Amino acid sequence: MDTVLQIDHHAVDGEQSPNGQPGIVVRALLSVRGTAPERSTRAPIAVSFVIDRSGSMAGDRIESARMAAARAVERLHPDDVLSVVVFDDIIEAVAGPDRRSRHRQLAATLLQLDARGSTNLSGGWLRGREHMQQAQGLIGSLPGSSRRILLLTDGHANMGIIDPSTLVELARTARSMGISTTTVGIGDGYDDALLRAMADAGGGNAWYIERPDQSQDVLAEELGNLLSVCAQGVTVRLALAAAVSVVVVHSDWPCATPEPGVFHFDLGDLYAAEPKPLLFELFVPSERIALLATEGAPIATATVRADVLVSGGRVEHRVVHLPIASTLEGQHRLEPDVESAVLLARAAKAREEAVQRQRNGEAHIAESLMREQSAVLASSPLFAHPEFAEQFEASVSDLTGLAEKYQRGTFDELDAKYQMQRTYNQRRGKHKYDEQLRRKPPEET
Repeated sequence: MDTVLQIDHHAVDGEQSPNGQPGIVVRALLSVRGTAPERSTRAPIAVSFVIDRSGSMAGDRIESARMAAARAVERLHPDDVLSVVVFDDIIEAVAGPDRRSRHRQLAATLLQLDARGSTNLSGGWLRGREHMQQAQGLIGSLPGSSRRILLLTDGHANMGIIDPSTLVELARTARSMGISTTTVGIGDGYDDALLRAMADAGGGNAWYIERPDQSQDVLAEELGNLLSVCAQGVTVRLALAAAVSVVVVHSDWPCATPEPGVFHFDLGDLYAAEPKPLLFELFVPSERIALLATEGAPIATATVRADVLVSGGRVEHRVVHLPIASTLEGQHRLEPDVESAVLLARAAKAREEAVQRQRNGEAHIAESLMREQSAVLASSPLFAHPEFAEQFEASVSDLTGLAEKYQRGTFDELDAKYQMQRTYNQRRGKHKYDEQLRRKPPEET
């Protein structure tokens, strides 16, 4: 496990600061990266596919789900354990937890699933949890082994347990038992806030499938991550010095504040192909800068903890302390990687706010937000920077296109789901997966 901390800062006057005092804003980008350990064999994993087959899943949606699950089953190792649960108003175990080698006809069976009935999401998820509890006896507790529920749905829970907070708490409780939850929303009708909250509480990922041809890519990425775990239980504890405050946290990892001045971020498992970023801004009042420098104390300390898989199938608990230095020389120091991350994070936040504004009937405000962010990116020095120009140009073009859709009134709920997933990807360091969400040009649709 490697950690990289990049920092820059700029001075602000009383009007620009978060508390009306002049001082320094320190921006920090922490990246946690991992490499899969060399080992002759990998630990088996257990996956329960929990698939919505309610009536609204008819057509492309059930096709997306069954194609994704069938292809994912084929990717698993013969010693991996899997189960399949389908739900509408009835909960049905298509395949109980067992080695993939014993589920010889399962992929073909999945391709025959049809749609019917209502949506008892909790019933399906609970059966999947039961299967993953049973799977413990099959896969054991080897380092790197994992048990995950993979929930695929297109709608809102309307039978069984329907209270969102209860469903989220169920996912959190399952995680404490060593069972994580990943959610996959399909189409334009699912509750994106609920599925994202369940994935956060469950220590998994949240995905979105718009068309059947995207489904295989999405689950391939999910399983690829599970098969390349290099550290588990990654957390970051951010402890602030006296008088230092958090201006904003751009990443949206689950966060707790157990005591004043302390923030605890849960980054989940670390995969070899997916670094985990944590981006935040701190404020240091002017009167504290000289004192901190005199004392030689850091502005804050980020402590990274994780159970790291190492060669030989062993696990080492590692702790890395990263002091954020208090030497703030000069009024302004720009770090291009940090500046890029901050600007793109602000654009992502604006996308999310624009979606909510549009849903509330305020398309004109959504349009304004997109035009404002487009102008900010276009005016940035990074717009002409060789390393960042391509990404910034693409973002400016995309934001301008969104503004025009809001203006014309052609932005729909499929667009909303697409933008919300892109925002999630940006904040979690998953923006490279936007390619899996690719949308065909109009002439191809």
